[in-house]
Amino acid sequence: MASPTRMAILQRLDADGPASTRELAERLGRPATALYHHLAHLEKNGLVRITGHRVTGRRPEAVYAAISQQLSSRDAVRTTAGRRSLIRVAASTVAATLRTFATAATHAAARFEGPHRNCVVRHVSFRTDDARLEHINALIDELEAAALDASPQGDTMLLTVLMAPAVQKTREK
Repeated sequence: MASPTRMAILQRLDADGPASTRELAERLGRPATALYHHLAHLEKNGLVRITGHRVTGRRPEAVYAAISQQLSSRDAVRTTAGRRSLIRVAASTVAATLRTFATAATHAAARFEGPHRNCVVRHVSFRTDDARLEHINALIDELEAAALDASPQGDTMLLTVLMAPAVQKTREK
């Protein structure tokens, strides 16, 4: 999952809907032969599924769809290997979001102000107790629900939320 190509495939399927390998290759600007291995890996791990076949040319093409519009850390953290994988996926997700953000900002598609703002960066360091943390998590869940209940029209948006305790490094004397 930590592969940028796999993240890009999932993002395209989320943004554009089901697609064949050839269609994904066109959207990603990559040769179709470079995607077969990644699609097989995503399918084997339950992140995409084949929803049908299209006949184009000599043989039918599989049509892939994303299983879910969201990635979640809830199940991944139950094992040490899962935590390591989650770290790689988080890094890949942040990198993919950053590339999308940079492209939008570079090509003037980004709006940083007003009620129709579509690009924002916030980094907040804060102290919290359990009650406040519970409230913040409820707001994150509400934000996720609002994003997933999006309109079928308009721009495709990426929302990436990372939150972690700021671990204090101790100095050795």
